[in-house]
Amino acid sequence: MCGLAGCISFGKEVNKDVLVCMTDIMGHRGPDGSGVWVSDCGRVGLGHRRLSIIDLSDAAAQPMHDEQGRACIVFNGEIYNHRSLREELERDGAQFYTDHSDTETLLQGYIVWGIKRLLDRLIGMFAFAIFDQKKKKIILVRDRLGIKPLYIAKINGGIIFASEAKALLEHPDVQARLNYEYFYHYLSFRSVPAPATLFDGIQKLAAGELIEIDITAQAMERISYWNPLEIGSATPQSLEEAEERVEELLASSLRYRLEADVPIGVFLSGGVDSAYLLRLAASQLGDVNTYTITYPEDPKYDEGGEARKLAQEVGAHHHEVPIRHESFIQNLAAIAYYQDEPIAAPVCIPVYLLAREARRTGVPVVLSGEGSDELFIGYENWLRIRDLQRLDHYIPDFPGRAMRRAVASLAQYILSPISRYPEFLGRAAKGQPLFWGGAMDFTERGKEYLIGSAVPKSGLDTFDAVVRPIREEFLRHRPGSDITGWMSFMDVRFRLPELMLPRLDKMCMAFSVEGRVPFLDHRLVEMVMNLPEQFRSARGNEGKLLFKSVASRVLPEEFVYRRKRGFQAPVKEWKNTEFGRRYLPSLIKFAARSELFNPDALKYLLGQAGDRLYFSLLNFMMWYLVFIENIMVDDFPDLDGRPWLSVSQ
Repeated sequence: MCGLAGCISFGKEVNKDVLVCMTDIMGHRGPDGSGVWVSDCGRVGLGHRRLSIIDLSDAAAQPMHDEQGRACIVFNGEIYNHRSLREELERDGAQFYTDHSDTETLLQGYIVWGIKRLLDRLIGMFAFAIFDQKKKKIILVRDRLGIKPLYIAKINGGIIFASEAKALLEHPDVQARLNYEYFYHYLSFRSVPAPATLFDGIQKLAAGELIEIDITAQAMERISYWNPLEIGSATPQSLEEAEERVEELLASSLRYRLEADVPIGVFLSGGVDSAYLLRLAASQLGDVNTYTITYPEDPKYDEGGEARKLAQEVGAHHHEVPIRHESFIQNLAAIAYYQDEPIAAPVCIPVYLLAREARRTGVPVVLSGEGSDELFIGYENWLRIRDLQRLDHYIPDFPGRAMRRAVASLAQYILSPISRYPEFLGRAAKGQPLFWGGAMDFTERGKEYLIGSAVPKSGLDTFDAVVRPIREEFLRHRPGSDITGWMSFMDVRFRLPELMLPRLDKMCMAFSVEGRVPFLDHRLVEMVMNLPEQFRSARGNEGKLLFKSVASRVLPEEFVYRRKRGFQAPVKEWKNTEFGRRYLPSLIKFAARSELFNPDALKYLLGQAGDRLYFSLLNFMMWYLVFIENIMVDDFPDLDGRPWLSVSQ
């Protein structure tokens, strides 16, 4: 797990000093070493910050070259099956010079097999860049699920790329400007879909995408190399066979993710996902650390007691991190900085503090449960939307759509501008799916009400820009009647790679901690998403039945089948504490000054009881102040001097 950077120049030589700056600003991603290399022709430069997890020797440092000088690589991530791949490559004639570096396995795999055959074989999380000196091409790759990030920008006479957007801002040709179109979409989804970012002029690779850059032709091509719905693997013929296959793949996934030359821990909530990971990890490692958030001031969110019991049952070294209202205030600016682009998830604060505790206790690798709910249909709101969608299918288009439009218009007149009910009726009237993603904030009507005069309003259609391309891709492989299949696919394509996985990666890497996600082994994702709907989907009001059946083999049934609580932060309650009293007036002043929000609409929103929508706006404001305006205003003295840059805080 590391940070990488690169510069490609089609004209003058790469400025090595700029490359060093790009690499160094990501020092938190790799405190164990750094390296910068510029090609003999001066047209390509690669930089790297190293976090040593597998093969801690100097021989595994990067940028890494093969002995013949054919290619050079910088790599961020882990290749979990690197040992078996190395054996294959040695049989095919490759020579290795490190003891067990997965970076060298990637490099030799590219040289011997080529990029397509290499990618087909990889099990892991990765973002890497390979410069083929013979072909004068650079290949940039992001892993299938988007666990690791990779950003790219065109500059005057070239292209630059890096693991973090802030590294690109170190280049003098890249200025921090707001992407107004995707700001509009951000307000819907709490994040921005690839390839866009909230920085105008900066893009990112999508999950399962590679970019090939021909230096001689000065041409760039994007290629999507993975779609979980296109995999023709054998489908289990019974529910029992599906359960056995899920259990086998989870066991295999976890075995791979327990390999490291450093200690490993588990982010432990009181839920079934992390409890299952802990049981399996403890049975194999014997000695494991667990990390849990507690909320002393908000007991209804506190899962500390359940987590403590789970840890005691396996003899884990258990660590609890209490979060109080003041913790939220103290870390908000730091989190905005490390997010790179705003990720409006309040859970960033708990993940950030858990990662800090893991680093403090000497554990640089942690397992986390992201992806389980998306694969196995674990969200209660998904079940409600599923039932609404099924009901909608029973109503004929004529005169049904006209009726829906009429009711939607009436609901908009009667209900609050931020109400979701008119939105669902409007989608049904247009023949759109009711589900647009598992993390939705403002409706289309709510955005029109909220945004200010600085934001262009014409021609912005969130369904066409964001949802329709993913929907059309899904319908090429599955019928529209597969409602929960659509839900999983939408979130695998968007919410996971652009919200939940960046949340884990960026908050953990702020403290040089590697987060691993066993539920998102691509083999498991492919198998589950290609199951018949009756095996995969939730039945009745009980979600996640396929996984729960497997989990109950190692965990008590009363624990597995209790009502889901979810990993949350008490952001609704904090709105009325010192946190809200300090920041919300500043948000109104920011709205008036920037003209990004309508101050009167914002005051109405902030006056609503029990909502969390304000957090998305607050998170955006902090990001805007840090990156776009780069100012230290009186309202935010904790921004002064960026004190959060030290891991020792």
